[in-house]
Amino acid sequence: MRRALALSLLAGGVSLLACASPHLVPEEERLRVTRELSGRPRWLRVSVHVGPFYADAASALVTDQPPAELELLEMPGGATINAPAADRILPPGTPVLLREVEFPTAGAMARRYWTTPRYHPWARLEIPGERRPAVLVLPQEVRNFEDVRAALDRVLADRDTAPDLAALPEAHRKAVARKELVEGMGPKAVAMAWGYPERMIVDRPGGKEQWIWAGGRRRAWLEDERLLRFEGGAAR
Repeated sequence: MRRALALSLLAGGVSLLACASPHLVPEEERLRVTRELSGRPRWLRVSVHVGPFYADAASALVTDQPPAELELLEMPGGATINAPAADRILPPGTPVLLREVEFPTAGAMARRYWTTPRYHPWARLEIPGERRPAVLVLPQEVRNFEDVRAALDRVLADRDTAPDLAALPEAHRKAVARKELVEGMGPKAVAMAWGYPERMIVDRPGGKEQWIWAGGRRRAWLEDERLLRFEGGAAR
């Protein structure tokens, strides 16, 4: 069950629900994140959507999930406030600079728009050709350096991943660039297109795997490391 914290917004008389108050990452862990991760060049590991960052249209939201799947803000009745539609898709291998990971301290939250996921840690990115400062929202559950690094590694790599994309068959490269799947893809291509799954159900003797995203709204079935079928995405 998702926890929620009521936020009263007097402007416009709107009442919103946002995800619960943040976990407090110890200062020594935050300092380690700054020391070892901030200011480093990275590359996209998977294709991502880029679009307006909720009410902060001057910033860009970077997400490996479709914006409509994100459940970061809610109305009091439980309806999700969807992120705005993406402007474009960036492929694996796109270089980025990880400027910093900003934790939801009192000072940081005071600077953030109310109608953004202000209770989450934010990875602030610079993307060549993107005039807006970019934000990759990290899970609220991160509690230490290793959690932060694992969350970042789902989307960002510490080496150029463009050769991995280039090694795919042409049809698969084009599908990855659209964040779509096509039958016959291998696991690496599936992950590049849809991001790494939330859950995997593995039948090792049978060579079968089921990958699950967005609480089951998207699924993919692989056998012998080839995509057999999928649900929740457009077929091509």
